[in-house]
Amino acid sequence: MPPHQPTIPKETSSDAMKSPQCYAIRPNERASEAVVRAVSSANATELQFDDPLYDHIDPDALDDLFRSHPGRQHNETAVHFDYRGYTVVVTADAVELR
Repeated sequence: MPPHQPTIPKETSSDAMKSPQCYAIRPNERASEAVVRAVSSANATELQFDDPLYDHIDPDALDDLFRSHPGRQHNETAVHFDYRGYTVVVTADAVELR
């Protein structure tokens, strides 16, 4: 009898959906716009008005937090919130969907 070989579970499509997806925030793009673009891209659809971003986070506050201001650095700043089935993580230069 051959020795027992460990098995590695195959990745399912639902596992692939759980992999973090990262989207760079474009120059002159507001953080809130990048969130909407990222979620739309991840779902390959346009977002519907039945679940607007502002029901989950204040878009103006998010934009202000990551807006460039002279002398202010955002290296360690990250905002986490749930939106459209994702945990969204916004940093100064990217949006990550988990």
